Amino acid sequence: MNKPAHLMGGFTAGIAAAKYIAPTVTENGFVNGIAGIGAVLCGAILGSLLPDIDHRQSYIGRKLKIASFIISKTLGHRSVVHAPLVIFAFSALLYFFSMELTSPYQAIAKYFVIGLSAGMWSHLFLDMMTRRGIPLLYPLTKKSFRIANFKGGGIGDSIANTGCIIIIILMFLDFL
Repeated sequence: MNKPAHLMGGFTAGIAAAKYIAPTVTENGFVNGIAGIGAVLCGAILGSLLPDIDHRQSYIGRKLKIASFIISKTLGHRSVVHAPLVIFAFSALLYFFSMELTSPYQAIAKYFVIGLSAGMWSHLFLDMMTRRGIPLLYPLTKKSFRIANFKGGGIGDSIANTGCIIIIILMFLDFL
């Protein structure tokens, strides 16, 4: 998948996280409403692009050149940063660190991490629809798994974008 598809997937995941996950997070009530939703959506947008930091020609790889170069050379593309176990551990670690902050920073950070995690998971899901797939069971095996066989930038991106739009509409209409 390419940048627009990942952004749309991240935006959709962010809306879902803001609607279904963020309200379940306990906080002191200082940060809620638009600030919490904004933090979730910002996190989701960043998270939807973050796993491609291991690809130097990706949007985020071009923005964070040094980090991308180091990760690309040491780990390669679609290895560690595309592994669900690593995404889970990274999200849990960031959430733990956000708990150490003081209010109101804690609430904003928690919402941001929820969105970041949702965005990264959407990235993995969309990459599972490509020919290359993702290393679903890494570090047990580096074998890639996929659920579809779309070429990046092709019809798969159009299907993903259309699906995301439909999901967003259904969420706003409270059908999901």
